Amino acid sequence: MIFSEFNIINARAHFSSLNSGYIFADNAGGSQVPREVISRILDYLTNTNVQLGADYSISAEATRRVMVEGPTTAAQLFNAGSPDEIAFGSSSTLNLENLSRALENDIQSGDEFIVTGEHEGGA
Repeated sequence: MIFSEFNIINARAHFSSLNSGYIFADNAGGSQVPREVISRILDYLTNTNVQLGADYSISAEATRRVMVEGPTTAAQLFNAGSPDEIAFGSSSTLNLENLSRALENDIQSGDEFIVTGEHEGGA
């Protein structure tokens, strides 16, 4: 696939929050999303925000969106081999906590962990 030059003006146009004049640079909890995400969330909350796993049609649709469409789309985004490689959680902190607890009994003496610092480099 050949990519053309990245159009920053076009990319920024998808983030309505950038029109406010403020810079949202606090942390991941304040991450801004493109208007397409806002539209999908609004559509879900408006049309299918019901109990998952029930046998009535709207619940079946909500379950499909959450349990099939969401992981499938995320797998495509992250180039995962399967939606089974995707897990969602309420926060990165909680996801790492759950992962560490899940691995806790399998860690053996001599096992090595590689930790990288994405934002290293000084002030």
